[in-house]
Amino acid sequence: MQKLSGKSILFIGPQFFGYEHDITSELLSEGAEVDFLPDRPFTSPLMKAVTRYQKNLITPFANKFILDSVERFGRKNYDIIFVLQGEGLSLNTLSKLRGLFPNAQFVWYLWDSLRNKKSLIPNLSAFDRCYSFDVKDSKFYGMNFRPLYFSPGFEYKPINNPKYQLSFIGTAHSDRFPIISNLVKALPKETNCFWYLYLQATWVFWFQKLTNPSFRYASVSDFNFDPMPKKEVQDVFFDSLAILDIEHPNQTGLTMRTFEAMGARKKLVTTNALIKETDFYNPNNILVIERGRFPKVPENFFNDPYIAHADSIQLKYSIKGWLQDVVYSTSI
Repeated sequence: MQKLSGKSILFIGPQFFGYEHDITSELLSEGAEVDFLPDRPFTSPLMKAVTRYQKNLITPFANKFILDSVERFGRKNYDIIFVLQGEGLSLNTLSKLRGLFPNAQFVWYLWDSLRNKKSLIPNLSAFDRCYSFDVKDSKFYGMNFRPLYFSPGFEYKPINNPKYQLSFIGTAHSDRFPIISNLVKALPKETNCFWYLYLQATWVFWFQKLTNPSFRYASVSDFNFDPMPKKEVQDVFFDSLAILDIEHPNQTGLTMRTFEAMGARKKLVTTNALIKETDFYNPNNILVIERGRFPKVPENFFNDPYIAHADSIQLKYSIKGWLQDVVYSTSI
């Protein structure tokens, strides 16, 4: 039986590496009717930056965009209004949505820390259920703690003789560049690696070069300015023995890469020591490194085979398990 049969959902979230399509597809597969809206009315790197750091400047445009779009959808009712991130949403917009759909359950999930999104803190009062991937945020703000998930396409498939021993694909925020630069020196000799450090535009690199000390020794050739298509990301994943994960220093939540590595049954090298407290931590599969300290990475970490998790753990951290906890339970 489909868990969301007959339910209508307004899904508001970021357009980010296709994750919005994965979530929509899973909701549809469970019988829901889904209308999707991006949580920001602008897609350029500059306007995304304005949304993050000067939200008040774009709030009127975001408000109009959301309300006009909802009117265009033409629904008289939603059972669930599910917001992922909601970076462009204001409390005023959410209040108007509540007025339009008073019977809807308002559900919010954050995959970033509120320490990095302080302008969103007032929105907490607008939701019936709030979830965070960050254990510290969940405790401090009284939110439900729920780690992230892996998407379809990251399920295990056997690969003979992977091309890379270690790979990293991600945005070059905070101190990721110097961590990777220094980690290379700690790896066993002849370790074959794949690095793809993404920045939204060349001007972002030069801005970081001027303002971020960790970019001091970086050159523009160290970075890529086009997002890698998801299929190519998956290809690199499956052609790697292990995945490097570097969480933002202002976060305590486990990243999406953590769970994508689990889904693909890849080993993980991570800077997030809190992974040791999870129900899936296994030192055979996961190597924790400390920011700023890079002892030699043991060769046996890459040579010893991956130890698979129980099916119940794999399901828990799949997109189905995540939506089961965050959205499906709301519909009952």
